[in-house]
Parts: sequence; C-alpha cells; structure tokens
Amino acid sequence: MERKTNRLLTALMAVLLVSACSEDQLPLYDTATQALNIAKGTAFGAADDYPDSYAFNAYFLGGALTDYELAIPVRLQGTIDAERDRHYRVAVVDSATAGAVSGRHFTLATEQTFRRGLWQDSLRVTIHLQALSDTVNYRLRLALVPGNDFQAGLPAYQFVDIAFTRNLSIAPAFWENNSKLRKISYHPRKCAVFLEVSGLTDPDWTDDGSSVILEYWISLCEQWFQEHEEYDEQGNRLFFS
Repeated sequence: MERKTNRLLTALMAVLLVSACSEDQLPLYDTATQALNIAKGTAFGAADDYPDSYAFNAYFLGGALTDYELAIPVRLQGTIDAERDRHYRVAVVDSATAGAVSGRHFTLATEQTFRRGLWQDSLRVTIHLQALSDTVNYRLRLALVPGNDFQAGLPAYQFVDIAFTRNLSIAPAFWENNSKLRKISYHPRKCAVFLEVSGLTDPDWTDDGSSVILEYWISLCEQWFQEHEEYDEQGNRLFFS
C-alpha cells in the first residue's frame, strides 16, 4: 500500500510540473524510469529557488567565511523510495571548467546520496574561498553520471554551471552608488576592508544619505588603515581617503 501511494504521489507531482510550464520546457516525466535531473530554471519552480546557473563573488557572502557550500537541488524522475537511500555520481566537466582545481579551490564528493523518502535532494560542493586568487575568475561545470541506482535523465538538466570569484579589481556598483564613498579613491583592499567592516552582501547597495551607518563604517575603515600598514602596487601606503 505504501509503495502504491508513493507511485501515485510521484505521478501527481509529474502532472503538476507539466501543468505549471509549457511542453517545450519540461516533458512529462516517465515514472517507470529511475533518473535524476538537476533542478534549474522556472520549469521547476521560482527562479530564485532554481537558478539556471550559479554565480557569486566571495566578498559578498558576508562574514569571515573560509568555505562556502553550495546546495544545488536535484529532482527525482521516477518513484520515491521510502525504504533506502540511493546514490549517484557527479563528475567535473573539464572542457567547461576554468581555473578551478579540485581539492584546492573546491571539494566535491563524486558519489552523493539521494535520501530515502525524498522527491528532491541536494548536490553539494564546497568552494574554498581563502584559496581563491584576487585576480582569477573561476568556472566549474558539474554533470550527473548514470549508475546502478539512476539512469540518465533529461539531457538539458544533467549539468550545472558555477562561476565564482574573489576579485574586486573593478569597483562594485555600491561604491559608485554612494556619494560619500565616491569621494574616496578606490582600491580593492579598501573595498575588502569596507565589506568586512560593514557586512554588506548586496553589490548594488545604496544609502540615501540620511543614515549615519555609512559614516560609521567609513570611520571604522579609516581607523583600520591607520592601525594597519598596507601599500598599493606603487608602494604608496593606503589610507581610507
């Protein structure tokens, strides 16, 4: 009875998915097939929950993070197994990967678990933020690999792209958006210290000028550079001015 209920739930989920999008977005799942698809795009739900790809700048993650774990949704195509965990493999696609070295810039378990009783789980990859260069933009493509528990799913949903960087060589939008910051000569180290002090995670943040918080952050940065000797590429000492 429980297995029959699981099959009915999975079939219902497939019908709901198809009714929520056009036929050219996501074909009807064959519930007789046991496969996985990386859930990306509005065919699976809200764009914020299922981005087509992933991109981030380490400086805008907030806090003093050393590692950042991405949890990428993976959707079941087939019947839910309420009794046992199943496993699937993930591979790095070298031809679509640039700069990112496994074990140095990221850690990926090539065998991952799709837990029992779930119709959606997460593929997890950890980016090592402190190992990232300040000048390199990294790209990483991950792909599902068919195995004993799961066949190949829909071709468009068998891979996912991740772009990441720790680069502030170009001033983020928030620096130009705020008149008080615009008056300060830009340097990546000044921006990095400002982000650490402020905890900002929005590269487009704007202050309307009526808040004292920006002045407070600037004062903290001024104090930081007075207490720490840092120099630009020409050997000139940096001050937050």
